[in-house]
Amino acid sequence: MNAAQAFKELVIGNSSRGKGANALMNVTFFMGAGFSKTWDTKSPTGYELFTFPKEFIESVASEIEIDELLTQLGYPTLDDTAPTKFKELLYNLSMQLKYPGIRTRYMDEHSLHYVISEIKALVQQRFEAVTTLNHYAVDQDKFLLPPKLTNDQSDILQFFQWLSEQQKQDRGVAHGVHTDFLSTNYDYVLETILDNTGERNALRNTYRGITPSLVCGKKNTNVVQDFWSINTLIKITGGFEIVPNGNNYDIDYRQRTFAAQREMPSEIMMPSKEQNYTSPYFSAIFPKAVRLLQESRVLVIVGYSLSEEDALLRFLVRQFAEDLRDASGKYIFYIDYTKPEILTERLQGCFRYMNRMDAGNIFTHSGGFVEWIKDVMAKD
Repeated sequence: MNAAQAFKELVIGNSSRGKGANALMNVTFFMGAGFSKTWDTKSPTGYELFTFPKEFIESVASEIEIDELLTQLGYPTLDDTAPTKFKELLYNLSMQLKYPGIRTRYMDEHSLHYVISEIKALVQQRFEAVTTLNHYAVDQDKFLLPPKLTNDQSDILQFFQWLSEQQKQDRGVAHGVHTDFLSTNYDYVLETILDNTGERNALRNTYRGITPSLVCGKKNTNVVQDFWSINTLIKITGGFEIVPNGNNYDIDYRQRTFAAQREMPSEIMMPSKEQNYTSPYFSAIFPKAVRLLQESRVLVIVGYSLSEEDALLRFLVRQFAEDLRDASGKYIFYIDYTKPEILTERLQGCFRYMNRMDAGNIFTHSGGFVEWIKDVMAKD
């Protein structure tokens, strides 16, 4: 049985429309950059996003204060700002912030915070220079779909609409197939999909692992969630819409000026030689992500490399089945363009005990996400 057939049988077998009428199967999608690329072919890869070409720096030079920093020896230059250089820059700044004794002569805690905030704002500017960030349409109170959907986008929407129809609630209790999401992407692709499938109204019916004080500038009136009616969407590397506000966080999907982004930078984890996940946001979401994975019966990994460099995120994914005892009755689906043997090798690197798991519970698909969902949705 291939990955698509196995997934389809699982869903149908646990659907609220059939045998799953009195049960609940949690399916968690772990989405990497490859998923956003499937939705929007112009969506930047990590390499593109964290490379600041000379023409980009020149286009924002009048707004930024750190152009000199970007041209100092040992830092990225206007001609060479590949992610390896970007990591060096962030590592240097974070170490100076962490250890006052090694700060350079003319840097202090305030200037370091200012510089890091401006770099975060530049990352969002860079994203929007590469492709469109689908901001919330305040006047229509929703995330709008593209004026003309691509065939791939239509297939993705159809797939998640189909999944949403496999769950129902009866007197406040959920039955059937429940879908949740973990994402390493900063963008608003998943929100757009959730706002146009299933229960819709993504701002109200999505739990983010934190409860914001303001949502798109308005007081959050939905601080207590009903399990049966919502999806969980946890952005484990942050998102452009997550804005610190004192001891709280706001969720703001509206378009903000560069000055506003710099003054109140988004909570995003940028590549560095040493990642710092100690902020209140990450301290709040990681326990939620762990519990979500532990309570999930099916894990679908899409467009994520499970890179050894992302040791902490690999450790997080492993919480789906921390050891062999946790793996009983659980299913893993891994969809990526990489060769099947490499996909298996990556899974074995993450789930060290995998060779002793029931091989019938682990499926890989070497190809695109849309290709896979077409197979899932194909009529028998």
